Amino acid sequence: MSRTSSSKLLIVFFAVVMFAPIAVKTVNARPEYLKIFAADPLSRPELRSKCSVCHVNPAGSGERNEFGKAFAAAGFEITPALRSQFSDRFLSENEKQGDKPIVSFTQGSDSEAIVEINGKRYAINTKEKTVNELAPTSPQAGEKEKVVAATPQIEDRPNIYRQVDVRLINLPTATPIPKDSLWTDFTHRFPFTSRDAEELFGLDGLAIPSFGFLYGVTNRIHVGAYRSSSDVGRPILLYAGASLLDEHKGQPLSLMARVGLEGRDNFKRNFTTSFEFTFARSVTRHAQVYVVPTFSVGDRPFVSPETNAPGETAIALGIGATVNIRPSVALMAEANYRLNEESRYINGLIGIRRPVFGFGIQKASASRRHAFSLVFTNGSGTTIAQRSMTKGLLFGDDGFNGLTIGFNLSRRLF
Repeated sequence: MSRTSSSKLLIVFFAVVMFAPIAVKTVNARPEYLKIFAADPLSRPELRSKCSVCHVNPAGSGERNEFGKAFAAAGFEITPALRSQFSDRFLSENEKQGDKPIVSFTQGSDSEAIVEINGKRYAINTKEKTVNELAPTSPQAGEKEKVVAATPQIEDRPNIYRQVDVRLINLPTATPIPKDSLWTDFTHRFPFTSRDAEELFGLDGLAIPSFGFLYGVTNRIHVGAYRSSSDVGRPILLYAGASLLDEHKGQPLSLMARVGLEGRDNFKRNFTTSFEFTFARSVTRHAQVYVVPTFSVGDRPFVSPETNAPGETAIALGIGATVNIRPSVALMAEANYRLNEESRYINGLIGIRRPVFGFGIQKASASRRHAFSLVFTNGSGTTIAQRSMTKGLLFGDDGFNGLTIGFNLSRRLF
């Protein structure tokens, strides 16, 4: 058998081993669904380990009860409507707070307080030692408008895909970064020096790790830093992003814009400025597609970190998609190609002759704050400018036979 045929057989074998078991439908209970329920802060603690939450059979499996059917109809997500409809499975806000009353103080008085318990309001006067129930009142029109304006307008839209990672395989997603949240972004690519997949997709050699952080400055603006290893020039990337559109807020698509500055040899030389736009559109709640144009000024091929090299302008266009095959498991695929020939750096044995492409499988935690992705790609870089560079720039095969294995880890710390 030829080396090419054996390599393709290995890839097919890995794909079958990874994807076949999770693609088989069963009628058994799904513990990951119970984990989603248990992770909700308002779920009743005594029910978090019981299959009877969703099933008629207390032992699990078989027919779903009314809550189980409504849970499935909501895309296996806990929504305010579910909490309201099935109050026997969820705590109220007062119960969550340990039945602590809501207390406010009367302006201009040093002896009177207003206490709200179970929806009723009482005026307590400590000087006169009296307690009087107050009649329900509604805010004036102007006050009501202020309350509505101060409430974040985040709609419960069940037909919008919920992405949990900041990247597909190499391409970025349009996941909003909430204010004051801190995320980690870790990628690991096995070596790109072998010319085929016979060495178990690079598992026999060293690896190319990269690590970074993202921080939400506001609900729309975030900043980040990211660093890759010496094999791709020791680049440090500093960037800022803005969420311009968001499907979750009723807009037709999500749009994230980023600008980044990366310098190689630990930010000492060969600087590249990149502008990137991620357009994301949901296809029901089960899938999302992406289009990512990128413009990089001062781009360079892979050279020794200590070498100064002239810069080029690179224009790349990436497309990708992710599809949920289970509530916390998704399949992903993407391709990213440099449109202008001078940025492909074709010179003899090296050069970008094909698009960067890849596919993978992602598992999200029940809380949807952590994601692990097992990926196969022919791409050798993961920064904004380098994610459209294939292993062809490292004297490797950048075709199907040059796929290597890797993984991504994303975690929202707080």
